[in-house]
Amino acid sequence: MSILHAPVRILGCGSPFMGDDAVGLKVVEALKKTELEGLDGLEVVDAGVCGLDLLSLLDGARKVIIVDAILTGSRAGTIHRLSGLDLIAGTAPHDIISVHDMTISDVLKIGEQVQELPEIVVFGIEIGKQATEITMEMSADVLEAVNEAVRLIREEVSDFF
Repeated sequence: MSILHAPVRILGCGSPFMGDDAVGLKVVEALKKTELEGLDGLEVVDAGVCGLDLLSLLDGARKVIIVDAILTGSRAGTIHRLSGLDLIAGTAPHDIISVHDMTISDVLKIGEQVQELPEIVVFGIEIGKQATEITMEMSADVLEAVNEAVRLIREEVSDFF
């Protein structure tokens, strides 16, 4: 199935070289090992360090789940479920600060102006502090959140499959 035609798409964002920032990629890796992978109409995608190129990954989907590292001041490993509409409107319960140059909120606000957006849900996994050194090591608290994020995503897509 083409990536541009899946009704449900799960995107993991992050850099594998910036420690806890890779948590979105770890969630995608874990999802690919579950029975979710290969379901007709579901795609699980490593979106890397997503900037405006994230917009092309939203095309053709009815629902997109984005998993990314965030900084909100919560305990490391805390998972926040946020609506894309709340992020666009600026009414999300947390002031999300992405560890990337451009936040998901910024990308969605631009996307709203240039294309039709699908339903978007963001699972932001708190990393506690921004990665400042190049490392492939992740903290235990953030790694422990991966399995819980997989469970939450399974629940989120259960209505579709």
